[in-house]
Amino acid sequence: MAPVIGYFRVRGVGEPIILTLKQAKAAYNLRIYKLGDAPDYDKSEWLNEKYKLGLDFPNVPYYIDGDIKITQSLAILRHVGRVNDLAPRTELETIRSDIFEQGAFEILDSCWPTWYAKSDQEFEERRPGLVSYLVEKLTHTSNALGSNKFVLGDRVTYVDFLLYSTLDYIRLFKPSLLDPHANLKQFLDRIEALPEINKYLKSEDYYRFPITGTMSKWGNAKSHEPY
Repeated sequence: MAPVIGYFRVRGVGEPIILTLKQAKAAYNLRIYKLGDAPDYDKSEWLNEKYKLGLDFPNVPYYIDGDIKITQSLAILRHVGRVNDLAPRTELETIRSDIFEQGAFEILDSCWPTWYAKSDQEFEERRPGLVSYLVEKLTHTSNALGSNKFVLGDRVTYVDFLLYSTLDYIRLFKPSLLDPHANLKQFLDRIEALPEINKYLKSEDYYRFPITGTMSKWGNAKSHEPY
């Protein structure tokens, strides 16, 4: 049987896993849990199963393939990359991949507190600081990527899809942040032009929003206008 990936219907931290599987032409099944609207943001569908799946660290996204049961999005992403030959092959490649992986995840992790602010006022107060942070981090990312087609050169790996999702979310949040970085825009175009990814992006299974859950202040199905 194909592995099962459990998650909410958001792009979030699950999308890089899906993109890696798509690139590998690997079969999988999605278990999508409903996430309710305000004021309760009901998660009961997930909570009713959370402790019944045999997960060491019960959380979503999860990946179950027979006796293999994984949570933590980066652990899943690395596993999917390794088993589909979309992972680093040498120690030097692993070092570079690890740096980009941690860098992209750090950027994404820094966006959540603003996008999931508890009030509109808190969102507006946090937004300028996030934008300043992203200006600096995107410069670092652009310099590190340089003229490479992909993170490790000419060969696409799982870390490219983590970087892609991170950059795409930022592009949708504030498009002008990428304007100084032609190589990052070209990287996004290059990922989207990969045949399997292009096919997925044009399919009914793909959605640009929601990126975030219903309780967020930006990135959900209703609140996602660019700034």
